[in-house]
Amino acid sequence: MKGFEAYKLHAVQARLNLAIKSIVERYRTDGKILTWRLVHQIEREALQLLEEAGDLDRKYIRMMRMSQWGYIPVVDEPVELEKHGALPPALTLIDQAYRSLH
Repeated sequence: MKGFEAYKLHAVQARLNLAIKSIVERYRTDGKILTWRLVHQIEREALQLLEEAGDLDRKYIRMMRMSQWGYIPVVDEPVELEKHGALPPALTLIDQAYRSLH
């Protein structure tokens, strides 16, 4: 059985960050505000890109999913992360990209 390989997780995080930035740029250009529903959409699109590339370990891609962290609402309300503590990696990257690309 293989153990945890941190370099694979870092590779997934770096590629996920790039994918999210390009997706967020498209939504920001369209003038969309960041809602919980849009966060889920962006996450789906970004993780699908990583899966389709086929060169990253799927186990580490799955670690980036918000669903691994419990319930994240799927509603059309604006995202407010200031009151939250630890957040899933995908959500953190989406929020950072949305804040920096305007």
